[in-house]
Amino acid sequence: MEKLSQGLEWIGRKIWLLLRIFGLLVLAVLPDLILEESKSQTALVMAGLVTLGLLVFFWWRAEKNNLPVWDPNILTWDGLAIVILAFAIMQLTDMLGYYLLELQGATTTENDASIIEFLKGVPFELALLTTAFLPAIAEEVILRGYFFKKLFGSQAVVGIIVSSLLFGALHGPTDLASWLIYGGGGLIFCVLYHKTGYLIYPIAVHFINNAWSVVALYYL
Repeated sequence: MEKLSQGLEWIGRKIWLLLRIFGLLVLAVLPDLILEESKSQTALVMAGLVTLGLLVFFWWRAEKNNLPVWDPNILTWDGLAIVILAFAIMQLTDMLGYYLLELQGATTTENDASIIEFLKGVPFELALLTTAFLPAIAEEVILRGYFFKKLFGSQAVVGIIVSSLLFGALHGPTDLASWLIYGGGGLIFCVLYHKTGYLIYPIAVHFINNAWSVVALYYL
């Protein structure tokens, strides 16, 4: 009877954690929902303020739930080398994915195409906030912190696989190449977090990747 009670309690904790993860995912898309409704000056300001608030909120939630974000060592040569190496591996994965897309006669993923369309009428600074800063922090806290670390605990291998697939799925892949690009990115982020123990490393790589895309879209 005691084992049954413990089992039910364990299931209850996991279900509650999944509900929290879902709630955090909903919060993370609030700026997008605002901008989808309108791109008026008021909506742009509101989306910016909400995004800034969410950045603070997600960082705070991570630290409060024993998911350390900041590691001072990231500013050392070793820390920077880790970020650069992970980013380089991610670029190689993306290059392979986009090569496969070209073989299919496509030039970009459906997700990228929808982002390009969505950002029309959005100032560069706000695009950087909503498309680079927020996803980098929110998605890493939710998927690497809560989903991988909290939900799977010591089952690291299973957690890495499932969280990588979930990350890929959330980006709406429509073909194998898209799965490689987004699932591969999720895998790199998750392994990076698992090896370092700090969210700032996948956040940094995630941000650099997204920020470069935003800069390229607006200025190149």
